[in-house]
Amino acid sequence: MAAAVAARLPPAAARRARLEATTPSSPFAVAAPCRVMAPTRRPRLGTRLVVVSAQSNFSRVVQTAWKVGRDAVEAGTALVPGSVPRPVARIGVTFVALSIALFLLKSVVSTAFFVLAMMGLIYLGFLAMNPKEGSKVDEGANSSEDPVEEARRIMEKYK
Repeated sequence: MAAAVAARLPPAAARRARLEATTPSSPFAVAAPCRVMAPTRRPRLGTRLVVVSAQSNFSRVVQTAWKVGRDAVEAGTALVPGSVPRPVARIGVTFVALSIALFLLKSVVSTAFFVLAMMGLIYLGFLAMNPKEGSKVDEGANSSEDPVEEARRIMEKYK
């Protein structure tokens, strides 16, 4: 039956249908390695490229994150026993995944703020112990003396 339907399709559509049938729709799905056919001709520049270029990278990231999250929730729901209703299992898995993600985000952000606060305290302690280091101004930039004269003065100092 499938061979009869594929025979009626144009060659490009038949290749696309074969490719979609062998390509997993989810990053969590396990499938046998598929053979990707090389395109026989160069794609035309047209509306497809305009649509792809109009889509920003941020929206692609959000769409990919949404798809991965949805697939992860579906994979987690499959691990829940069948005695639990699927909507309840899906909500529970989503709640657990969001709790873990927010805990990890909180940990990373609090660690970053702790490191920044410690760096600030260490710098303030350094300035308190070395008052001349903190208020040092580049003396060479304000100097209107001749560099040769300044070098002579330094050499006289170390004679």
